[in-house]
Amino acid sequence: MRSSILIIEEKEEEYKWIRTLLGAIESFTPNCTRVLSFQEALHRAKTESFDVILFQYDSQKSLEDLEKSQIHIPLIVIVGDQGSKEVLKNSKIKFTDLLLKESLNTDLLDRSLRLVLQTRTTEENLNLLKIGIERSKDIFLITEASPIDEPGPRIVYVNGAFERLTGYKREEVLGKTPRILQGPKTDRKVLDRIRKAISEAKPCFEEIVNYDKDGKEYWIEMDIFPIVNNQGIVTHLMGIERDITERRNTEERIRHSQKMEAVGQLAGGMAHDFNNLLNVILANLDLLEMKLKDSEDLMKRVRSAQDAIQRGVEINKRLLAFSRKQALNPESCDVNRVLRDFVPILDRIKTEKVEIEYEIADEKTICDIEKTGLENALLNLALNARDAMPEGGKIFISTGFVRNGDTIGPKISGLEAKDYFLVSVTDTGTGMDDLTKARIFDPFFSTKGGGKGTGLGLTMVYGFVKQSNGFLKVITAPEFGSSFLIFLPVHRQDESQDIPATKRKTLVMEENRETAELACVYLRELGYEPHISSDMNRLAKFFSGDPEISFVLLDLQLADSKGIDLKKELERFGSGKLIATSSSRGDNSELPNSVPLVRKPYTKTSLKEAVRNIGEILP
Repeated sequence: MRSSILIIEEKEEEYKWIRTLLGAIESFTPNCTRVLSFQEALHRAKTESFDVILFQYDSQKSLEDLEKSQIHIPLIVIVGDQGSKEVLKNSKIKFTDLLLKESLNTDLLDRSLRLVLQTRTTEENLNLLKIGIERSKDIFLITEASPIDEPGPRIVYVNGAFERLTGYKREEVLGKTPRILQGPKTDRKVLDRIRKAISEAKPCFEEIVNYDKDGKEYWIEMDIFPIVNNQGIVTHLMGIERDITERRNTEERIRHSQKMEAVGQLAGGMAHDFNNLLNVILANLDLLEMKLKDSEDLMKRVRSAQDAIQRGVEINKRLLAFSRKQALNPESCDVNRVLRDFVPILDRIKTEKVEIEYEIADEKTICDIEKTGLENALLNLALNARDAMPEGGKIFISTGFVRNGDTIGPKISGLEAKDYFLVSVTDTGTGMDDLTKARIFDPFFSTKGGGKGTGLGLTMVYGFVKQSNGFLKVITAPEFGSSFLIFLPVHRQDESQDIPATKRKTLVMEENRETAELACVYLRELGYEPHISSDMNRLAKFFSGDPEISFVLLDLQLADSKGIDLKKELERFGSGKLIATSSSRGDNSELPNSVPLVRKPYTKTSLKEAVRNIGEILP
């Protein structure tokens, strides 16, 4: 056992006596420093580190000096009599130990020093542990052991990582239950397994979805185990949690990529064999055409068969494009110009019931793509949009520039940190449920019914985007329509383009994270700095007059789920600058006329019109 001891002793013989006692302690080699007065001791303690201060009490003055010093080093005092011991016990100073001189021996001093050093070592270890936990990237969360059922065990401790990941401050969650982090996608089966484990005082390890203060979902893996006291009673529950959102997203992308790769290999193999069959059939039809020139009836049948074969060839090309066995021929081109030139072709799919509205940017934006691939992709999306509106409706086609490389604030999930060209196709049709959305890019999957489609249109779109190193995102609202967003990496942006200064802040409060991200893209193009949140305190602050926020884009379903009486709030504070969004009907019955309502999935055009309607001046 090693230690550093500061000994205060003026008399030489007394110092030698103390050193003799210390020297007689087994396995103890202290580093002793001697000073002659309390003033000198206080000066040394400010510049050097000592484990304990050892001295003899001899006057009231030394006690006063100690009280003034506010020293925090453990103090062991040797006293001459019981009266002096009582005086020190009643003083303001907390002494570690008081030893009577007449009964002091090596054993007593050994026990006193060991207790001091063990306590100090324990405190230092605890302090190191606390520093390590506070600086850890993993969440450390401690709750009471009960109640397991409602309202749930209360939180007694969280570390800094909890604040960084969830957005909650410690004081906001202490005394509350961890269930405040649960949400719509939190798996009840996982929660049941956790409940069963902690009710049986067993550890458990699970992965689950939680939600931060702004309503953004994230994945965590958590190791939960009981804390048991000396009597064997579970007093608390400890949870160590790690953010695995990026890992889960990566795994999901890999699974989807592997699935599409496998389907692509199958489709490519089929297309290769199918191509050989088509060549044989087409060659024989050409021979028949030469032999049957004199028979008009038979020639009609041959031409009909040739037309069918040509349709098969086109389907085969789509399969090859999807499987990436038919190489693209990319070239650097101005994508906005390509789309403007393609508008006359798109206009041909309009009907009496279906309109098309365009908002194609004027700026020159260069991407490395195959022009015909982009045109075919856009045509397929427009045709699908038309077919999704049997009772009529409108198709919105727009382009934009997404600054995902250097933009602060929310970004589009799944995209790399670089700039993209965005082309979006939105319809006001029937929309899709989650099961349909999960399969729309599978080859031969179609919702159009027998004989109305090959099921390869969106497959071809997916193949083109992936071969162009792009990203494809789908946002849909059942009964209200869908938005298909194609992100293509930008090769070069026109330097003369005026970039809107993102100075005016807006608050985006959306139930769906993808919809919120899309709103942020559009708002940045309009010159705003959007911030995503689902914290109703932010909304209350806005209603009370938050000068930092220009306006709020509010999802009515989110407000309703949070128990907000929007009509009452608007009556209290006025409508202010509020834009409401909704994916269901009848939500605007109680909204004043000054609050514009944008139906989801909304478009850049509809959002821009709503922003103008609340009095915002746009460039």
